[in-house]
Amino acid sequence: MEQPSPHALPFGRYRELLDQEYRTLSNLVGPALDRPVPACPGWTGEDLVRHTAIVFLQKAETIRTGVRPSHGWPPVSVGSFPPQALLAHCYASLIEQFDAHEPGDRVETWVPEDQTVGFWIRRLTHETAIHRFDLEDTVAGGTTPLDAKLVLDGIDEVLTVMLGRGHPDPSASGAVVRLEAGGHSWDIRLDRRRAVVERDIAADGQATLRSTAEPLLLWLWGRAPGPGPAAIEGPAAELRARLAAAL
Repeated sequence: MEQPSPHALPFGRYRELLDQEYRTLSNLVGPALDRPVPACPGWTGEDLVRHTAIVFLQKAETIRTGVRPSHGWPPVSVGSFPPQALLAHCYASLIEQFDAHEPGDRVETWVPEDQTVGFWIRRLTHETAIHRFDLEDTVAGGTTPLDAKLVLDGIDEVLTVMLGRGHPDPSASGAVVRLEAGGHSWDIRLDRRRAVVERDIAADGQATLRSTAEPLLLWLWGRAPGPGPAAIEGPAAELRARLAAAL
């Protein structure tokens, strides 16, 4: 199958990074359970761990059946699991389904042009990495740098996949904001119906944010301040607000 973007990693590498990020996240569960999560106001570490576990389990069931579960979801039984056990159970269910399928196998996603298991391999690797960062931030022991190639792919994924989940915005300005990091660029036109992303095109006077890649990714996810004053005004602020509504 074709890779979903020019920044996408081989699926085997996603699997390696997913396991790595999961192990780190899992080791943080104990000290994080009762602490507030800075990135998720109102949530404790336990809330975040349970959320992550249910995401794993839902995607496992989606891959197993080919369609997203609806009735009776999530299973009532998951409430009886302690957080660590629930996370381990749900991750094992996810990996069982990844191992039983090829990346090109068909499964429901919210991106019409990519209805494959590979979509979920990529998506869950990014999801796990961001929530690992969240738990490290929760325990305040310092955060581990993200894999450099995964960061560039993460910028692309949040703009071309996650932003696409948002609803039409009748108040959208139609402005273009340009993001530059790691020798690449993304131009995002904030149209009312949807945000349109173009990769690596020539600059033409657009409002531009330049940054190293990891801080830019974390800003897009609402996990870090923006790269400079321009990030809190005009088209950049509109982009961040639109992402916040979609994530």
